[in-house]
Amino acid sequence: MRLVCISDTHMAHKGFSIPDGNVLIHAGDATSSGTPDEVDRFLGWLAAQPHPHKILIAGNHDWLFQRDPDLARLLLEKHQGRGIHYLEDSGMEIEDVRFWGSPWQPWFLDWAFNLPRRGDRLREVWNRIPLDTDVLITHGPPFGILDQVHGGEHLGCEEMKIRLRAVKPRVHIFGHIHDGYGAAQSKVTTFINACTSTEAYQALNRPIVVDLSATGAIVHGIEVSPRKARLEKVAAMAEAAEAGPMQKAETWFPEAHLAAMKEMADLRGLSTESLIQNYALRGLHSDVAKHLRAEGKPGNRTVPFLRIDDEA
Repeated sequence: MRLVCISDTHMAHKGFSIPDGNVLIHAGDATSSGTPDEVDRFLGWLAAQPHPHKILIAGNHDWLFQRDPDLARLLLEKHQGRGIHYLEDSGMEIEDVRFWGSPWQPWFLDWAFNLPRRGDRLREVWNRIPLDTDVLITHGPPFGILDQVHGGEHLGCEEMKIRLRAVKPRVHIFGHIHDGYGAAQSKVTTFINACTSTEAYQALNRPIVVDLSATGAIVHGIEVSPRKARLEKVAAMAEAAEAGPMQKAETWFPEAHLAAMKEMADLRGLSTESLIQNYALRGLHSDVAKHLRAEGKPGNRTVPFLRIDDEA
């Protein structure tokens, strides 16, 4: 079963391509402020995706699902029959794989689906997660896993982490902390922070694809491409100190071009050889930078990966 994971798209869902898969999962914050119009437009886009199943949970920006759940239900019914499954402290089964979804997170600026940190109410929410859950979808991360902004304090939920020690899902998908985008692997669980948006709310992070089988979960896109590794090596070589033995490289120029370079060298007070060396190095830096920029585009960017020693 191929899972395609996104989160925190904040109404930028039309700006990126979605890979094919069996289940498209959105871990919340599909909207910016959760108005009925935003929710309806997002659901129209989600319904149009070709994936047989689309699982959606709400996030702290998706106010309609908390303030007016009846209207949210009506909008979901409008797109009924298009493979959309909304989970809110509820579960479902697809091809013997058990999914559970929940929107709650520790208190964060008084947004939607907030509960007091380290409180009984969060503990009650997480205790509802069935012990036989295969794929857990929450809006926020567990404490200590892909839950930091620029390497700062951990912002995930402590109570959720405690529950995960009992549930041990095969895959846990979440978002909320944009800068935590990436994948992490413990002995029993593959963790996916699927935030599409960066901290600057730019939809630059690629969807994360997970192949789930009876023997484990494989995350695609976590390996650095050989091409990028070679480019980074060339960049380092180009930055290396110039001291050391020199090697002559002969080449041929049209007579007019060589005359022009001699004239330019004279104007700059350089030898022709020095000018050609300068041109070659500048061209090398420019070419490497151009190709590295191409490698860094959303479709090519590597998914950050972390291996975790403990189980949650």
